[in-house]
Amino acid sequence: MTRIAIVEDEEKYYHILKEYIQKYAGENSEEIEVVWFQNGVEFLEKFHSDFDILLLDIEMPVMDGISVARDARKVDDYIIIIFITNMAQYAIHGYEVNALDYVIKPIAYYPFSVKLRRAIRMIRETSGNSLLLPFDGEDRRIPTKDILYVEVHSHTIEYYTYSGISRITGTLKMVEQNLSDDYFVRCNSCYLVNLRHVTGLKDDTVIVEGHSLKISRAKKKEFMNQLSIFYSEAL
Repeated sequence: MTRIAIVEDEEKYYHILKEYIQKYAGENSEEIEVVWFQNGVEFLEKFHSDFDILLLDIEMPVMDGISVARDARKVDDYIIIIFITNMAQYAIHGYEVNALDYVIKPIAYYPFSVKLRRAIRMIRETSGNSLLLPFDGEDRRIPTKDILYVEVHSHTIEYYTYSGISRITGTLKMVEQNLSDDYFVRCNSCYLVNLRHVTGLKDDTVIVEGHSLKISRAKKKEFMNQLSIFYSEAL
């Protein structure tokens, strides 16, 4: 499901956007959830990397859309931002926050649907390259390349990342499925290693950014084979 936040102070435009999104979802068999915020402050107070797309009005009281986008980027580098504006010249500031595009009021369905389609396609292309993980009570979107390794204790999964350690409930098999296409390989029954961060090998131990992880006899041949393939592709 795609989750879209609409930050728009004019209720009329919120209803137009919601109607267009529902129409697009029906035409394209998409599951889309829409949440409305009437100002940027309200949105930022509740925002924890849990939306895929942000439809953001630029000209709003209390806090303008550009400022809202800057603060949103501090939390989530991956949310797709599309500005809603009365004047195209305001949208040139979009490059500052890596906005995808902008929509001019009054909003017409066809150009809006084209931009929405592009945004959803981008989500599909990049969804395998990041995970939403909890850190100190907040969910943060972490690029999979920044995950060093994953460790399982019973049904507790620990993600060791550059941002710290994130803990969730699950199984290593579940994690393997989520990361199967992204250079993660088991070195034993407890660890899933990101081959990008292997810095050394010693006897039956792999060094991952200073962490020493045991390579089991059962997994050693496959692990070393995958590591060799990774390094040959990197050359």
